[in-house]
Order: sequence, then structure tokens, then C-alpha cells
Amino acid sequence: MKRTLPFLLCILMLLPSLAVAQNSQARKDTRKGNREYKSNHFDRAEVDYRRALHADSTAYRAHYNLGNTLYRQKKYDEAATHYSRALEHPDLDKKTRSRILHNRGNSNLKNGLQKENRAEGMQDFQKAVNDYQEALKLNPKNDDTRYNLSYAKKMLQQAQQQQQQNGGGNDQNQQQDKKDQGKNGNNNQDQQQDQQQNQQNQQNNQQNQQNQQDKQQQKQQQKKQDQKKQDAERLLEAVKNNEKNTMKENTKKLEVAPAGRIEKDW
Repeated sequence: MKRTLPFLLCILMLLPSLAVAQNSQARKDTRKGNREYKSNHFDRAEVDYRRALHADSTAYRAHYNLGNTLYRQKKYDEAATHYSRALEHPDLDKKTRSRILHNRGNSNLKNGLQKENRAEGMQDFQKAVNDYQEALKLNPKNDDTRYNLSYAKKMLQQAQQQQQQNGGGNDQNQQQDKKDQGKNGNNNQDQQQDQQQNQQNQQNNQQNQQNQQDKQQQKQQQKKQDQKKQDAERLLEAVKNNEKNTMKENTKKLEVAPAGRIEKDW
């Protein structure tokens, strides 16, 4: 026990030194990340800030700066997470907390805007509205936050309207399906009636065709009879004319009659 006590005392004495070293390394990596960030090397800055957080996971500046870097890389959901971690620091003043809330609101808003439709981003828009409202409570003079709040509310309203329209569209579709089912039943009855009517029409057509054929045959027979009668009459008339012509031929030539003149982010 006497040997263990000095060992524990040595460890306790080293802890503050380790903490100081970790904080120093975190600040060093954070400054390096800041330089990369200013040079628009956001991927490199991300690596440096993550190293800083590995050395000191409570470094709120590293969380805040990492959130900014992720935001620049359009990793909005992850950026909001690190802004939230930065807000956990107990010693933030109102202005700093307002700025972090503003940026988290931007991340939530952007995350909603990149969804396929407004309805899918409704929760993100609601989060953005909440962040901007909290930020304005801490810093009421920030016009940028006020403008973003107005914009987020507009997006939230559009999302709610679109969701209502989608729900109404589903109800209309269900009603339409019921109507279609009723129509299908009526259509089946109509089809049966149409089939019966078609059969009746076919029978009527066949009967009409038969009647027409009978009439044509009767006409042809009557025509033949009339033709025979006309032929007999012409023959008789010709005989009579020949007799007359023979009689006049010696005295006068027949006179010939004259020919007739006849188609268009934020």
C-alpha cells in the first residue's frame, strides 16, 4: 500500500500536464484548420478540425469550425450535429450562441431544400425556424437571421401545403377507385347488353340481306318478263313498219331526222 500511494500521486500530478498538452494540440490543429479554411481547402480543414477534436472533444471552437467546413462541403446534416455539440459549451456568451444557432438554422434549412420535394423537408424547415427564433431572442438586431427566419417559414408553409395536397390526392384516388369499381360493374352489364344487341343486330342484318336478295330476284324475274313482252311488242311493231316502208319505198325516201344537240437558393 505504501508503494501504491506514491505511484497514484505521480499520476495525479501528470494529469494537468496531459490536459494542457491536449488543449495545446487542439488549439494548434484548430489554427491550422483555420488557415486551410481561409484558403478554401475545406477538405483539409476538416481533417485538421477532426484532429483537434480527437485531442480535445470538448473544444467548442473546433466543433463550430468543423460545422462551418462541413457546411461548405454541403454536408448539412453532419454540420448541424457539430453546431449542436458547440452549443453544449456552458460558457458561451449570447452573441456567440446566437451565431451558432444561426448557422445551425442555415444547415437545417439547406438540408431541407436539397430534398426531392418540399414535403420531405418539412421537419428540417421546422428545425430551421426554431433555430432562427432562438437566435433572434439572443440577438434581435441580426437582420440576416430575421430574413432567414422569414424564408424558412415560407418553405415550411409550402411543405405543409404540399403534404396536404398529397394526402388529398390519395383520398381522391381512393374515391376514384370506388367510382371505377362501380363503373366496372355497370360496364359489365353494359357489355352483356351490347353483346345481346349486337347479336340481334346481326340477325336483323341477315334477315334484311335475305329480304333484299329475294326482292332482287323478284325484280330480275319481273324484268325478264317485261323484256320478253317488250321484245314481242317491238317485233310486232317492226313487222308493221316493214310493211309500211315497203309500201312507201316506191314513192318516197325516208327523211333522216337531224341529230340532237345534246381544299417557359437561395
